[in-house]
Amino acid sequence: MIKVSDYIENLKPYVPGMSIDEIKRKFSLERIYKLASNENSLGPSPKAVEAMKNTLAQLHRYPDISATRLREKISLIDSLSPENIAIGNGSEGILAVLLRAFLVPGDEVISSEKTFIGFQVLARGREQKFIEIPMYPGEFRFNLKAISNAVNDKTKIIYICNPNNPTGTIVNGDELEEFLQSVPREVMIIIDEAYYEYARGRGNYESAVKFLSEFDNVVILRTFSKIYGIAGIRIGYSISSPEIAETIMKVKLPFEPGILAQEGAIASLDDEDFVNRSVRMNSEGYEYVTSIYGELKLNYIPSYANFVMIRMNSEGEVNKLTEYLLRNGVIIRPLKPFGLPDCVRITIGTPEENSFMGNNLQGFLSEVYP
Repeated sequence: MIKVSDYIENLKPYVPGMSIDEIKRKFSLERIYKLASNENSLGPSPKAVEAMKNTLAQLHRYPDISATRLREKISLIDSLSPENIAIGNGSEGILAVLLRAFLVPGDEVISSEKTFIGFQVLARGREQKFIEIPMYPGEFRFNLKAISNAVNDKTKIIYICNPNNPTGTIVNGDELEEFLQSVPREVMIIIDEAYYEYARGRGNYESAVKFLSEFDNVVILRTFSKIYGIAGIRIGYSISSPEIAETIMKVKLPFEPGILAQEGAIASLDDEDFVNRSVRMNSEGYEYVTSIYGELKLNYIPSYANFVMIRMNSEGEVNKLTEYLLRNGVIIRPLKPFGLPDCVRITIGTPEENSFMGNNLQGFLSEVYP
């Protein structure tokens, strides 16, 4: 048998929850509300769906290898050049390319604990040393000062998720600028803004795009999987210096993403009505679910994304809650794989989904604490 590298042999893979069909079969349910994966509960962008339907007859053709039209479209969002944009199979696809392209033996990677598990899997799947820095005690926020202090001459890449998944917390613009100034320019700083559209304009959240002109070591990741509702076609993009973007486009697999993904993404960027409805539904839903969590005296963490993290009393209580909700047709995300065994993450859904989840959450607590 061909030997696998030790670091791959010991790697813990990303483990998603059960699918909707699996849960229907296991618990003999007809209706399932999935609030586990931070998907857009309104569904996909209608304009994206229409564009993909209109492209089906072209499936015998290879897609544009440079994604020229899509890169031009994206560049208009932040008044950039298409040369600042790279496209990949979801932001995770771009993450994988960055690690493959820029890490060499002896390099080290730094991030925070309790952040996006997809990056942890990618980072631990390489031979390089991966360093996790504790968050601010009790705040569930990136401790950028501690990360900066951990940088040494072997550090090559730092990963920041803002807003952070799964906690929903942010680092503000002032904190981010101070951090960027403290890190050597030879260190790549990846800032994952998957939930940017939900956070923009709220509180003191700021996108890192404003810092690109001064810091050419910054790479920003965004996705079409969240606000645009097309997670199933796997497409995302990066914003960076032209040199880094060129490297990503050179190293990624040729002809990715596919033609349906590119056409769907282009059309979704024109679907302002859908984006606005999604943001509005999320905002109203956040007020609704947090009022329920408050009434039930649950310890929830204020969120800038389309989900809320709740800290329960114990891992055992998390397991009981997850099982109870599954039996009643609600899927949530227990966060032990993220290093948060006493926490769950619940996506903000439609009014119907939020109401159903809230009623069942109350039912669970009444049963456990009569």
